[in-house]
Amino acid sequence: MTLRSLGLVTTVIAVVAGCAVPVDSAEHGDSVAETSAAASVVARVSGSGHVMRNLGDGDELTTFSYSATARADGTAHGNYQYNFRAADFFIHGSVTCASVAGNAGWVGGVIDRIVSGDPADQSLVGTEIWWRVVDNGEGANAAPDLTTSLLFAIPGLPITAESWCRNQDVRGVMRDVLHGNIQVR
Repeated sequence: MTLRSLGLVTTVIAVVAGCAVPVDSAEHGDSVAETSAAASVVARVSGSGHVMRNLGDGDELTTFSYSATARADGTAHGNYQYNFRAADFFIHGSVTCASVAGNAGWVGGVIDRIVSGDPADQSLVGTEIWWRVVDNGEGANAAPDLTTSLLFAIPGLPITAESWCRNQDVRGVMRDVLHGNIQVR
């Protein structure tokens, strides 16, 4: 990279950073203290890795990645994706809730997109799903992190993504996370 290119990149970064300056909410009638309290993060759950599951026809690899943040005002944001490789089935969704207790985390969301060879699978778009994880720490001597399979809304079942995160249910089979890491904060 030439000095001229480096200077241009530095200028672009400075301009972008300047555009990211937060708006003073006091100008809009909100107190800064209220905005800060509402925006404070109360839960952060993220992870990626591999899980092996066996539904009777041998081991099946599932890969996943997600990031979920919950704020004190009750809002949550983030995304997730799961790739069920043996079934050639991929889902992507938006996080609608997250909560933590100790080293355990609960995440819920809505399926936004499905990639599958079966057109009938598209009917699952809009379905609420949820899962639970356990962060067992870092390093060679730490036990593997754990995750449940994805659980989802079934007609007549009173559980929703929101109630899952709020009530911190402990349902679902826990599996070791292989070649990955879960972070609960």
